[in-house]
Amino acid sequence: MIKLFRPCFAMVFFALFLLTSAGAHAAPVQDTKIIVLPFEVNAGEDLKYLEESLPQLITERLAAKGFTVIPQNQVMALIQQQGITELSIAAVRDISLLSGASYAVYGSFNQIGEDVSIDARLVEAYGLQPAKPVFIAKNGLINIIPAVDELVEVASNEMQSKNTIAKISVKGTKILDPDVVLMRIRTRKGDGLDGKQLNEDIKRIFDLGYFSDVKASVDQTREGMELVFTVVEKSRIEKIVIEGSDAVDEEDILAAMSSKTGAVLNEKLLAQDIEKVLELYRKEGYYLAKLSHKVEEHANHSASLVFTVEEGKKLYISEVKLQGAEQLDPDEVLDELALSPHNMLSWYTGSGVLREDYLERDTAAIGAYYLNRGFMDVVVGEPQVEYLEEGIVITFRVKEGKRYKVGNVAFKGDLIEPDDVLLGIVGLDEWKADETYLSYSQLQDDTNKLTDYYTQHGYAFADVDYDTNKVDEETIDVTYKVTKKNKVYVRNVSITGNTQTRDNVIRRDVLLADGEVFDGEKLRKSNRKLNNLGFFSAAEVEMVPTEKPDEVDLKVKVKEQNTGALMAGVGWNSWGGVGISGSITEKNLWGKGYTASAKAAFGGKYNRYDLYFYNPRLNDSKYSLSVNSYLSKNEYDDYTTSILGTTTEVGRPITDKTKVFAGYRLDFYNIYEVDEEASRHIKMRAGNRVASVVSTSVVRNTIDDPMRPTSGSRISGRAEYGGGILQGDDDFIKLVGDARAYYALNKDHVLMGRVKGGTLQEGSSGEEVPLIERFWIGGINSVRGYETSDFAVLNEDGDKIGGTRMAFVNFEYQWYFNNDFGMQLVPFFDAGMNHDDTYDREGSDEILMSYGLEWRWKSPLGDLRFAYGIPISKVDGDEQDPRFEFAMGQAF
Repeated sequence: MIKLFRPCFAMVFFALFLLTSAGAHAAPVQDTKIIVLPFEVNAGEDLKYLEESLPQLITERLAAKGFTVIPQNQVMALIQQQGITELSIAAVRDISLLSGASYAVYGSFNQIGEDVSIDARLVEAYGLQPAKPVFIAKNGLINIIPAVDELVEVASNEMQSKNTIAKISVKGTKILDPDVVLMRIRTRKGDGLDGKQLNEDIKRIFDLGYFSDVKASVDQTREGMELVFTVVEKSRIEKIVIEGSDAVDEEDILAAMSSKTGAVLNEKLLAQDIEKVLELYRKEGYYLAKLSHKVEEHANHSASLVFTVEEGKKLYISEVKLQGAEQLDPDEVLDELALSPHNMLSWYTGSGVLREDYLERDTAAIGAYYLNRGFMDVVVGEPQVEYLEEGIVITFRVKEGKRYKVGNVAFKGDLIEPDDVLLGIVGLDEWKADETYLSYSQLQDDTNKLTDYYTQHGYAFADVDYDTNKVDEETIDVTYKVTKKNKVYVRNVSITGNTQTRDNVIRRDVLLADGEVFDGEKLRKSNRKLNNLGFFSAAEVEMVPTEKPDEVDLKVKVKEQNTGALMAGVGWNSWGGVGISGSITEKNLWGKGYTASAKAAFGGKYNRYDLYFYNPRLNDSKYSLSVNSYLSKNEYDDYTTSILGTTTEVGRPITDKTKVFAGYRLDFYNIYEVDEEASRHIKMRAGNRVASVVSTSVVRNTIDDPMRPTSGSRISGRAEYGGGILQGDDDFIKLVGDARAYYALNKDHVLMGRVKGGTLQEGSSGEEVPLIERFWIGGINSVRGYETSDFAVLNEDGDKIGGTRMAFVNFEYQWYFNNDFGMQLVPFFDAGMNHDDTYDREGSDEILMSYGLEWRWKSPLGDLRFAYGIPISKVDGDEQDPRFEFAMGQAF
């Protein structure tokens, strides 16, 4: 009977096994990986199949609980690979760690008569918890599956209850805060105990570099499992010693280092500190510097850090080479680079010092130089830098490739103009006619021009690109591709950020309004006009897409800045000597865009007071209005003048760059304290007089930057008429023209030319022209190297008076040699004349010329000018000595 029962039972066992395995669905539990190892079967031969099926059944049951269980075929393969023949707790933990499991289950199955039992061990892989014995006993073979289920349930409960972390603590920190450790780990309170994660946390703590030993353990507390990290801190830094540092201050070295006195020694930070210190030396030119360190341990768990510097020789760039340049002159290419060899002027220009960020810049510069000369296949390699005892050698390598000229230029896509019109917009067609080599920058420039053209016609989102086609080894055809997209209209213009400036002041300089066709050029001009107002630290007209593809909103964003200024200055000139000045100015009065100022200036021979008001847009029109009232006094050698007057002027722009003005000046002035030896002209004009003068002027200004002009010009002409129908005592006509132009050789070298001239003639009354209207030139602001008296006209009494015809020219080479400090070196040539048709300049050349050198500095004290002028011409028959001139101003 028993013999028949056992085979039947086996069949029932496997049937139940299959049914229960197929019907099990894992409920989500914490992600815990388990390995089920072989069970020893202590039973008859007819139950030996349990050696294979029992671990498989436990595996399936644990998986049904939601655990991640390693498949049995992998388990057996791992056991064979490791050559494990007997399972001990140590061996079980080893194989668990190898498999990545956090827990292992193994044990034995026992049969005594009709009683069966499973004697298992639940082993935590990292040894943080002791092995948990689980013993399940049942009566009858039919209860094997219930016994397995009970084993799985007990193991599951044990892992879930014991595997939840209730508290995490750190032991062993003395200097460091425990939070340094806690912030580094990823295990958190409430997590399950994950051996793999725990191992990674220990590694992260070690990676901090502050500890010589890190251990983790688990304690069972009333609240639950407490995870404890026990650390051993490295030595505390008691002292940092720097030896051998001469070129770099010890204070700078210590400031650059992260290792500090009182901190815990950290080799990881030390490695970073060494690199930081070496970088300090590289910036000073010591590229061969070496830095070593040693740690001197002390008995009180502290240590001294000793750094030893071998500075080596300071290195400069001795040579910059270009290899591979065959079709272009290497010297011309190298002239485009920021890096250059050390030379005699390096102390002044800063050349010869290797700035590593310039290596990438210069590599790109070489590529751009070739691309702009037809080498469309050029390849520039990484620069090679050699640090030799005699200096630094930098080698750039280039593969030039073929050189191409411009072939056919065509257009395709959404064209709004015929090809001949579009060819007039781009510049590449002219290059084809001139058989010029293709230029990458010209391609980019043409793309931008076409995009701008389309945006000016309402296509705000137009996209322009180009295709190139190599026709042969010498020619490339270019086709510009245009996608115009929708024509766009402005839906709404809004303004934000103006806490002081009124909306209308801003809106009148926005050239686009609600409902208008979008125009990209007007948008750019609006941005430029708003930023030029001087009211805002930042101003931008931003285009904002709307839900409709043919509409955009314009959002004007401004950030107000202080528009009031309190200024004071100290100056000097050869006539008035030392003087002081002060002013108070508001450039955005009441938020309406008005300018108002009060100024005063005092010197040994002069004083002047001014009240000024300017409205740039009368009633938001294009007309401007300025009113300037003044009171002045000037003491000359033979007489003194005082003036009380007002000038009113109305202006209007006629183009973006040109403005016309009309004005009226009324002066009440007095010439008094006339010396007995004064000239007849002065005595004739002595007493109280009135000047009633109308004026008109035109100004065209295309200068790119008023603070540092590099291109453009400023041309002005002014005509004044006094007396006659205007009444007043002074009857004259005065014409003055002034023009200056700038041309940049490159960003730091600019040519400037200026010419100014004027004529003064008597009015309808036939009276001699007024004394105070005559021209005086000479000095640092006109013709350097001469005094104003050198240009004076001698009347019949031999007295020096001003001229009625004046002209002078200036030619300057402006070199911005130090941009950080705003310094310029300016070689110059000046020439000028000041005549009166009635009187001669006997003994003096008609035109006085000079040359020299001027140094300019926008210093914290204000603009400083030092000019050394060398006269070429004779004055009163005598050669003139070189003359030093100085001008200074301060503002705060």
